[in-house]
This record gives sequence, structure tokens and C-alpha cells, in this order.
Amino acid sequence: MNNTLHEPARETPIEGHYDVCIIGGSCTGVFAAIRAADLGLSVALVEQNILFGGMAVAAQVSEWHSLSDAHDRNQIIGGLTAEVLRSLEKRQAVLESTRADRGTYYLFNSTELALELDERVRNHPNIRPFLKATCVGAVREDNALRAAIIEDKSGRRAIRARFFIDASGDGDLLRRGKLEAWKNSHLQPVTYQVMVSGLNQIQEESGRPIWPQISDLADQYNYPRSNATPWINRFAGVGDLRNLYGPRLNGVDASDADQLTQGILESRRCHRALHDMMRKRFGHALSPVFLSHAMGVRETWHADCHHRLTAQELLSGIKFDDRIACGTYPVDVHSPEGTLLRFLDGREHFVTPDGVTEKRRWQDPGDTSACYFIPYRSLVPRNADNLLVCGRLLDADREAFGGVRVMVNMNQTGEAVGIAAWLALKNNQAAANINVGTLREHLRDSGSLLP
Repeated sequence: MNNTLHEPARETPIEGHYDVCIIGGSCTGVFAAIRAADLGLSVALVEQNILFGGMAVAAQVSEWHSLSDAHDRNQIIGGLTAEVLRSLEKRQAVLESTRADRGTYYLFNSTELALELDERVRNHPNIRPFLKATCVGAVREDNALRAAIIEDKSGRRAIRARFFIDASGDGDLLRRGKLEAWKNSHLQPVTYQVMVSGLNQIQEESGRPIWPQISDLADQYNYPRSNATPWINRFAGVGDLRNLYGPRLNGVDASDADQLTQGILESRRCHRALHDMMRKRFGHALSPVFLSHAMGVRETWHADCHHRLTAQELLSGIKFDDRIACGTYPVDVHSPEGTLLRFLDGREHFVTPDGVTEKRRWQDPGDTSACYFIPYRSLVPRNADNLLVCGRLLDADREAFGGVRVMVNMNQTGEAVGIAAWLALKNNQAAANINVGTLREHLRDSGSLLP
């Protein structure tokens, strides 16, 4: 039996012509759009969900890590990340906390974040948003993309642009433009979040971690024991609600439709089992209030760029001449064997699948870096004159990616490529040939605090 179906050729209407087309409306994509639009470019912003914010909103990953150096003394991340946090603070939508090993971090109300991004996109005259729209194709001529093909409620449409940015996370435009991309042989696991009420009472009354009190019920409820310890985050602005992170599921490639579907269904089954385990043990009514609209995805595809960032470069704090972002979040590699954390100060933690932390060192104490850096070259795909990537599509090896992948780092890559697109168009240059010194000057002028 023939397993393919021939579709007749079709005429695809062109929706419009723009200076820049951005695929992906996460914070990274929105920040790229704002920076490009602020410089006078017309921007088409395409998002597959009905809300902007990506993982932070649709997947309820409502935590941004430290904006300060590894000593938690000096702020090193500014720009739109810090600006948005200040706006959310005015609405009492941010909770500031501190971890002994990672400094200050921020728990935010993801609904308020979505509304904040809405306002910034809606009120910008140079940004044309497309919601519930998916990139399904690309038109490429030699080393230049000419159009992105999207499908939304109006059908199949083409967006013409002079420059393109792929902020999709999965390389939806990059790969459909037949540009090189790669995946690690072992992808970091996926996680699904559910907002619940009643958990606060359980925590307060039990007075100790919940998982050790219910783990003996795991087999009875077919709940995974490996990487199962639930994370519980407060939710800013709502006293009783908690953000409950389910088990980390390994072996799920979220860029594969069938694997994504099965991963989501299995995650939701695990959540219901976890809730039932708590009800049986504690006798309280634990109620799920809100299911995430997306899976929390750490990693799928990476663009093949002019430079692949390595863990050695990251942990050594190499100060690249073309650095456009910085961070301090530790190398954080999840796997079926456990979670490896390597810190800039030489400490190393290995968390076993059953939650036991083994502390050791990957490097002797001595001179350590206050932060690490991301080079612009790791956002420039090979053989692409008018395309840049940002967010988790950046080119980095497995361990380096484990550190840079968090949102406070990725947000900066969006700002950088938005300005880089303007420079490339202004000077009629390929993305790889822009003056990165000028790019860095514009980032600083926009509030970035690049060391």
C-alpha cells in the first residue's frame, strides 16, 4: 500500500510584506520583536498558542533565575527581562526568593506576564501579531529565505520578509527552510505543570517534604519513581495556589508530534495519580485548578551555527569578543541516571533519581568566574544570510546548553537578534557579517548590562 498522498499544487496568498518575520512568540521572540520594532522595522510575529510567553506562560514554567553574578552581588542581566519584572512587581505579581547555592530568583504570576506581553505587542505600531498560527513551510532561494508559510484560522498564507528570526524552539522555520539542525542523542526530559489548591495546607500541617511521605504509594498508583520528586512553587498574587511540577519524563522528543502527544497524556495521568496519592495519605481535598496548555520542553533541535558553545568555554567564563548575553545558572543536565549540576565556583552536585544529593567538586577552589557568556556566532546559522535563531535553538553542546537554556539567558538572545536584524538590513549585510561591536553598543544603550 502506498503510504503517501499526492497533494495538487496550490496558490498561496501573500498576507503581507515585512522587514522582519519572527516565528515564535515566547518572551524571547517578543523581546526580539520589540527591539527590532523600536528601531523602526515592521515586524510580523507568529505564535502557535493564543498567548505570548512560550514556556513561561503556556507551560507554567513561572520562574526566572538570578539576574546577578555568581556571588549575588552585582546585577549583570538588565534589558527587557529586568524591565518586565519591574512592571510585574508594580502589580504585586512577583515573589523574590533566594537559594543558598543560586542566589536571588523570581516567581511570577504567568497570567500577568501574558497580559504584560500583550500590552507591549498590542501597543507597538510596528508589530503585527499572528496568534494560533503555525509555521508549516518556507521559501528559500540560495542562502536567503524569502517567505514563511503559516497556517491559521484563515487557512494557508505566506509572509514575505527581508529578514527572519526563528524563536520557535523546535526550528520550525529553520528546518522547513532546509537549513542544518541537529539533536543530542539524549534529550533533556520534559515536565508538565498543574496549578493546584489545597497543597499549601498539606505542606504546613506535615511540616516536612511531601514526597518521602507518599513515595511508598508510587507502585500502587503506577507513578514513576525515577526523577519523580515533585517541585512545588508558589504563585505570585494568589495565596492558596501552588504550581506543581510533575515527574521528568525521559525519552520524549517534543518536536515529534506522536511522542509529544503521548508525553502530554502520560504526564497528565501521572499528575492525577500524584494527587490521588496525596489525598490517600493526607486526607485533604487537593484540587487541580488549571492544566498547562503546553508541555515544559527543555530541549529538541539546535541550529548548526558558526560556533558551538562548549561547557569548557562556559564554565571558564571565556569573555568572547562577540558576547551578547551572560548568565550564572549552573550546568544542569537531566538524564535517566540523575541530574548533574556544575556551578561556576567549582562545586558539583549529582541528584540521584530518588532525590539524594551527592556533593563533590568538578574543579578545585581558586579563581572563579562571576558569570559566563553567549557569543553572537552561536545564533547565526550556517548558509543563511538573512536568518538568525534565538532561545533554545542556539548552538551549544549538551552540558553548555544545560546551563544557558534558562529563560533569563534566552531572553537576552532575543533582544540581540532583534537588533542584529536591524543592523543587517540597515547596512545590507549578511547576518554573519554585521559589526558585533555596534550590536553590543545598542544592547547597552537599550539597558543590557553586558560585563
